[in-house]
Order: sequence, then structure tokens, then C-alpha cells
Amino acid sequence: MKQTSSRAHKRFGIWLVAGACAALSACGAQPPEPIDEPIASVEDVERLEQVVDTSLPLVQQAYSIESEKVCDKQGGKWKKVGRQQAYACVLPANDAGKACSDSSECEVACVTGKNQVEAGQKVSGVCLETTDLFGCRAYVSKGIVEHTLCVD
Repeated sequence: MKQTSSRAHKRFGIWLVAGACAALSACGAQPPEPIDEPIASVEDVERLEQVVDTSLPLVQQAYSIESEKVCDKQGGKWKKVGRQQAYACVLPANDAGKACSDSSECEVACVTGKNQVEAGQKVSGVCLETTDLFGCRAYVSKGIVEHTLCVD
């Protein structure tokens, strides 16, 4: 009787596993249906890549540009910048060299024109020439020189 019970348990186990496999195989996802039409044309993508949101601050505009072609179109220079020498678009600022006392008065930033100015001193700054923020600069905030900031 023990052998019969053991065989019945084995058969039941086999049927249970087979049933579970069959049930799970019915739950499988169907492959996606192929798309006959392209989502966007090459021309649409190229057109979107050339759009620059001019409502953004100039620095954000520059960093949103991802190709030399678009950079040139915006009047910028496509060049290697920073320690990693990654290509980026550097846009010129219309107010370059203008006297300022705070970055809010400039398209890019207000910096000291003099190299040897201590932080905390009252000074008149100048608006940065381009969107290239790499290098060491002392920024001016509310007419006061901040500590020199170096960006790699």
C-alpha cells in the first residue's frame, strides 16, 4: 500500500507541475505588432534638433545645442571646452564687457576684470564675453567680489 501511495503522490506531483507549466505558458506576453509607419521622419528629427528655445537664459541655450551645424546657425563656436575637452557650443554674449555689479545684469555672468581682487571687496565687474564658463573667475554679486571659482 505504501508503494501505491508513493506512486500516486509522484503522479499527482507530475500532473501538478505540468498543469502549472501549462497555466503559466498561457500568461506569456504576446510579441508587439510591427509598426508599418515611421513615428517621425528624418526631416522631422533634424528640424527638432535645430530648434533652440530662445526664451531660456543664454548659457542654457548654449548647453542645449548638440551639433556644430545648429551652433553655427546660432552664431556660436563649436569647440572643445573644459578638462575633458568635450565639444560644446560657445555662444557670444551681446553685453560682453559691459560694466555690472551683479550677474542678474548680464546675459551670462558678472565677473571681475582684475585678476588680483580679494573676496569681499566692493568692485565694479564686467559682463562675461561668452557662455564658456570653464576656467577660474571671480564673480561679482551685489557689487561685492566672491571667492574665485574654478570650473574644470
